[in-house]
Amino acid sequence: MEILAFIYYLITSIRNKLYDKGILKIKEVPEVEIICIGNITVGGTGKTPGVQFFVKKLQKMGKKVAVVSRGYKGKRKKDPFLVSDGRKIFALPKESGDEPFIHALNLKVPIIVSKNRYEGCIFAKKHFDIDTIVLDDGFQHRKLKRDRDITLIDATNPFGWGALLPKGTLREDFRKACKRTTEFIITKADLVSEREVEKIKRFLKQKENKPVSIARHGVTSLCDIKGNAKPLFWISGKRVLLFSGLANPFNFEKTVISLNPKYIERIDFIDHHDFKKQDLEMIKERAKKMKAQFIITTEKDFVKLPKDLDLENIYVLKIEFTMLEDNSLSPIEKR
Repeated sequence: MEILAFIYYLITSIRNKLYDKGILKIKEVPEVEIICIGNITVGGTGKTPGVQFFVKKLQKMGKKVAVVSRGYKGKRKKDPFLVSDGRKIFALPKESGDEPFIHALNLKVPIIVSKNRYEGCIFAKKHFDIDTIVLDDGFQHRKLKRDRDITLIDATNPFGWGALLPKGTLREDFRKACKRTTEFIITKADLVSEREVEKIKRFLKQKENKPVSIARHGVTSLCDIKGNAKPLFWISGKRVLLFSGLANPFNFEKTVISLNPKYIERIDFIDHHDFKKQDLEMIKERAKKMKAQFIITTEKDFVKLPKDLDLENIYVLKIEFTMLEDNSLSPIEKR
């Protein structure tokens, strides 16, 4: 692991230096402000609700916004690909990828996916009357110039165990990445103590004196398969089975524990798991065995379940990104 992590460090460091020196070219999209919501560690920092928070905030400020994403694991025949025009959804989750499809469900703005984020941004600018693009997960995508790099730091594992992939979960050297970021947001602050949040905040301020905000990922609703909201207190004192395909399922469990169930069991699948019939049979058998009164999953996982779903008492837990301390910078008027 040590050797592989060192090789990964060399590759990422050389690549970043080539961009810093101008040897590898960075492309700019004119007349559009580009705000990147990214992270330094792999998965689970809360980018999806974070993107939605900033899109809604920018809309309230009168900005005309689009979202551009890589569309991770989406299988489509063309790129860039329009997921939604803000009114109608044109894709399935398997084409767009999980997160862009969830954005399309929850946001009334154009959603575009493209492996080449620059081409995705040009597509958004050409086809829609926008002045701002929110880039979903692109901090390491150096070939596109951004006006703001908002870096999310997961309070439950802020520094990726202090090691690069595959030894730890850091995508690049933390110290060097901090120099590139515009501002930090400590996410999932509700899942750790206030003392721990302050410790992370002091560390970030010592590294780079840049704005640090604090956010929580609070539960907003418990929905049935038709999207009808149910009271959260229903979970209190009940036997609950959780299933998800997340990078960090422990945080999902912590969130449900906060709703005071009597007993919890959890089935974990790999991140971005594509659910098959046999998976649902396994979930059904486990729920029966433990006498689960509720089967709960995430919105990200629910959108990938088969249409002919044969599971009783299945619910989706919806999470909302809320700022507890907002020191975020204002948008830039770009000419």
